Amino acid sequence: MKKFVLFVMLMMSVSSLWAQKRWSLTPEMGMTAIKRGGGAHPAEQRYNARWKVGVGVEYAVKPDVFSLKSGLYYTQRGYSFHSMSYGGYYSVSGQNDNTFGEMWYKTNRHFLQVPLMANFSIRLADDVRLNLAAGPYIAYSLGDKGLAEYSEYISTGGKSFGYGYSYGSNNYTYVGGNDGYLYGSGWAGQGFRSEGWTHDNPLDWGVSFQVGLEVRQWVINVGYDASLGKEYKWDSASLKYHTFSLSVGYKFKLGK
Repeated sequence: MKKFVLFVMLMMSVSSLWAQKRWSLTPEMGMTAIKRGGGAHPAEQRYNARWKVGVGVEYAVKPDVFSLKSGLYYTQRGYSFHSMSYGGYYSVSGQNDNTFGEMWYKTNRHFLQVPLMANFSIRLADDVRLNLAAGPYIAYSLGDKGLAEYSEYISTGGKSFGYGYSYGSNNYTYVGGNDGYLYGSGWAGQGFRSEGWTHDNPLDWGVSFQVGLEVRQWVINVGYDASLGKEYKWDSASLKYHTFSLSVGYKFKLGK
């Protein structure tokens, strides 16, 4: 009987402590706009749309005033690249009169991200609050997928060149042959394509900023992440990506 009473008292103490800590969980889902940063080629510095989904965890240090935010989120980062050059890059056609080359590249990185932010809350009206948060984050890449394509174009002049060889080294797949791709009227091209998963440097880190509007238990967040981690082992820490996000969530309060 004495052990049972002690057990009940212990459970009541734990329940009381849990309630006092005022924990909350907020499942969220939204979209991101990502732009390459730093000294990247101008062709890479265009915004790309990606997804963000996860669960936020919040601990109210001082209820309705100050809290700590964290959580676990799946998010993506990456960029696409498209450029053209006169004369070609690789001369894969074997012709001396190739006119221009065209290159495409796209990479998509899949991250699990954990932020740690200090959050300040401001009451705007009954059941309406403005939240301002900032802090660092760390992330781990589950995998990075890259796709590269290259083609060279020459004037056909009404002729059929019949390129009939393969380019099979370095995981490249030959695309073309028998005048290859057509680039408008009177042009033909050949090239190669490479696609695969890489995992050069999976760790990333950076800083996060967030502005949120909380209406009763619904939450709308606008955020910004600055990615500073290395992408490759020989890389240096610098600004790699600008990530703007818009997400919607619902807060489940676990304590009173």
